[in-house]
Amino acid sequence: MFKNLILFFITASFIPISFSQENFVKIIKVAASPIISSAGIYLAQERGYFKAQGLKVEINDFNNSSASMTALLSKGELDVGAGNIVSAHFNAINLGQRFKFVADKGHLTEKKDYIALLVRTDLVTSGRYRSPKDLKGFKMGLTSLDGVSQQIIAERILTKNGLNPKDVEFIKLSYAEMNSALKAKLIDATIQVEPFLSKAVLDGFAQNMMSASIVHPAQQSAVLLYSQDFIEKNPIEAKHFMMAYLQGVRDYNNAFEKGKDRQKVILDLKKTLKIEDENIWNKMHTVGLDNNGLINKESLKEDIEWYFSKKYISKIPDMKNIVDMQFSDSASIELDKNKK
Repeated sequence: MFKNLILFFITASFIPISFSQENFVKIIKVAASPIISSAGIYLAQERGYFKAQGLKVEINDFNNSSASMTALLSKGELDVGAGNIVSAHFNAINLGQRFKFVADKGHLTEKKDYIALLVRTDLVTSGRYRSPKDLKGFKMGLTSLDGVSQQIIAERILTKNGLNPKDVEFIKLSYAEMNSALKAKLIDATIQVEPFLSKAVLDGFAQNMMSASIVHPAQQSAVLLYSQDFIEKNPIEAKHFMMAYLQGVRDYNNAFEKGKDRQKVILDLKKTLKIEDENIWNKMHTVGLDNNGLINKESLKEDIEWYFSKKYISKIPDMKNIVDMQFSDSASIELDKNKK
């Protein structure tokens, strides 16, 4: 656990958008998946938004399922997590472990379809795969096999086409490993995210066969999480972290939805995501990131019920023990106020 060196007593309701670097001394430990849905975090770091808020932020890459963040968050060894929603989150909450979903970090809409079904190109060109009905007998990659948001997508694709999960063999792999396995013909298909989705298509070894938004049009796929220690012991830093994060999110949306400073945003994201190929950036599907960090609670509730129906979780936790929107609500108000 990383303890504060200084205790702050601040009673004023208004907090200015910029602080000196010396205001806060705690190093905020962050875990993030190195994918496009983490753009808000990476842009906030690269563009100095965290620093402008007086924060020192250390970002660690977590390449596999965000389930591995859960124990670290609950112990206070991580302050912030950023990853897919998994059943492990709800099992931990049911056991009394303490962290909260505090902001959107990736959702689906019809025009923001950054998650999709990938199928090996040779299976498509040979005619072995013509429609999702042909997934029967396939080996399919997922980041988790015991409850993850993309597992729900896979099942919905299967059931929509008269199949069930037992008709395929699921294999646990990281996003990068999925592309390698597709290229080596070790798996047949996967539910993939950007930028690995577009890279696989451009490299020619797989084809995008169906957007996840077709079967789950408003899924809350990923979230930003705060440890309870961070919420309770460092509420001022928690708010300022959220302000910087939402600045990064808004820069991403302005670039990829409105074309504002798009190339500058891409250059900054390249420094973390290490994707130099301009074709990938031009082809990449936009990720759903809410400007105000709003979490789709209805979609979240729907997916939690799925985890429960599959016995991945023993009971459905109370939503008040899962979601805490106080930081995104107050941060978005401050950011909008400062725009005027």
